[in-house]
Amino acid sequence: MSEQTETGALRLENVTKIFGQGSSQVRAVDDVSLTIQSGEFVTLLGPSGCGKTTTLRLIAGFEFPTSGRLLLDEKDIANVPPNLRPMAMVFQSYALFPHLNVFENVAYGLRLRKMPEAEIKEAVNIVLHMMNLVGLERRNPNQLSGGQQQRVALARAMVMKPKLLLFDEPLSNLDAKLRTQMRMEIRRLQQRMGITSVYVTHDQMEAMSLSDRVVVMNRGKIEQVGTPEEIYQRPATMFVADFIGRANFVETDVLALDGRLAIVDVYGQKVQLACSPEIRVGQKAYAMIRPEAINLSSRTSNYMAEVKTAVYLGNSVEYEVEIEQNLLKVVDYDPTPGMMFREGSFVSMTFDPERSYLLPK
Repeated sequence: MSEQTETGALRLENVTKIFGQGSSQVRAVDDVSLTIQSGEFVTLLGPSGCGKTTTLRLIAGFEFPTSGRLLLDEKDIANVPPNLRPMAMVFQSYALFPHLNVFENVAYGLRLRKMPEAEIKEAVNIVLHMMNLVGLERRNPNQLSGGQQQRVALARAMVMKPKLLLFDEPLSNLDAKLRTQMRMEIRRLQQRMGITSVYVTHDQMEAMSLSDRVVVMNRGKIEQVGTPEEIYQRPATMFVADFIGRANFVETDVLALDGRLAIVDVYGQKVQLACSPEIRVGQKAYAMIRPEAINLSSRTSNYMAEVKTAVYLGNSVEYEVEIEQNLLKVVDYDPTPGMMFREGSFVSMTFDPERSYLLPK
């Protein structure tokens, strides 16, 4: 149980899932193609109704595709029933058996495989140790906290040594502090065991902290696949830029191009920004400026703005400032004590072009 030796590479080829018939048809998943490498942790991220959960259910075998192929280690499993797929799933509801204690919940799948009792005991004890559940073996689920129940659900999945581990928003029932702790534990265990993992969430923080790559979905389609850094700093579309984190969008004109850099006019000043490959000279575009890329000061500069709101949050201050009738969000993550700008005051505004990005309108 110390290492995972048999991992699975997953490939989706032009997968489509249509619910309903005729005029009531809904394309829940629309021509999705995706490759997940062995041992990789990939998160499907997006708002409700974007197709992420249906995609996970297609991978698990709870739904079958209308068209397209699902290949695990190059074998098409699109029509294989879920009980015959070498996968395990961790559910949002934990789905523990209330009449079985912790040990028997974890051992359940191994008993179905008719493994020898000594091997079951060894495998279960190892995973209980990994999940910090030692001493709780004889407790029933109703005697456990939410975090402990989640650990049992994770242990039950991992003890099976699946080729693919699937997560359906498993942390949504936990409080914020416990969610952060469980994220770290899931990532540590996944890396230690090397199990290929597919995780579904609408929580950007979970996706960014857990994943090797993030798949951002919208209306059944993939908007972008990339590392957390790539999708945050270089979003492929306006939807991704707006959905991942927070962003200001400043309309501008593209004056010139120099490779992957564009010269644009931002509030009367020429600025050089990294840009999308779709940017063309002469077109309207949006400069995406993250709130943390903007700095405010009491000095005079080319950009003067009025502070409309100021919210003190302890380790940060969040502002809304108005410049040329546009409201911009600003976050100061290292506020100087006693130097918070008051609502109604005028401040100098500068932003870091290297932390901004130009997208087509």
